[in-house]
Amino acid sequence: MSPGKTINQLREVAHVIVPKGAAFEVAIIDQHSAELLPEEWQLIESWAPSRQREFAAGRMCARRALDLLGVVTSGLLPDADGIPQWPEGTVGSISHCRGVAMAMTAKSVDCRLLGLDLEKTNRLSAGAIKQVLHPVEQIFAGGDQQKASILFSLKEAFYKAQFPKWRAVGNFSDLALEVDLAKGSAKICKMDSRFNPELMGLRFCFRIVNDYVVSLSWM
Repeated sequence: MSPGKTINQLREVAHVIVPKGAAFEVAIIDQHSAELLPEEWQLIESWAPSRQREFAAGRMCARRALDLLGVVTSGLLPDADGIPQWPEGTVGSISHCRGVAMAMTAKSVDCRLLGLDLEKTNRLSAGAIKQVLHPVEQIFAGGDQQKASILFSLKEAFYKAQFPKWRAVGNFSDLALEVDLAKGSAKICKMDSRFNPELMGLRFCFRIVNDYVVSLSWM
């Protein structure tokens, strides 16, 4: 399938799952370095070309999503932990995977936490699947690569949603999710005590697009 068709399908899916008041952009990772601000380019000029393209495409998507919210931004520079410093009063998340970049943003009055993740569903090895799964998820996923990839992506979205506020670091086995494949949703059933109890209220959704899964966690 052509990259352009995949982008269109991801865009259709994003329209369905985007929280009220949020905005998004999705694009093929290409030469977007001309759209970087000088301070952003200075940050990445020593990086490998592939990483430069990912960074540039992600920042381009983020800026366009902010534009849709009516938010003007300067450089989206990372903080000491590598997290983009979003404009005051906004939250956001950027993800890129195998030639595709995506970003979602919202104003803090509409969305307090936001985590977005995009993954391939055919990349996890048997060893990686074991690391991703919490014991209570074994019955659901077992050795199924796609189901394990859904859990992997949902957990990435969880970590990306909570980290900017609480900076809590954990492993995939610190979180167990109950996944509803038919509805494309999930909920937390077990969570390590290192995470703020407020996170039990996070909402989750996901969609499969060809061999990609796009996941969202928000509050």
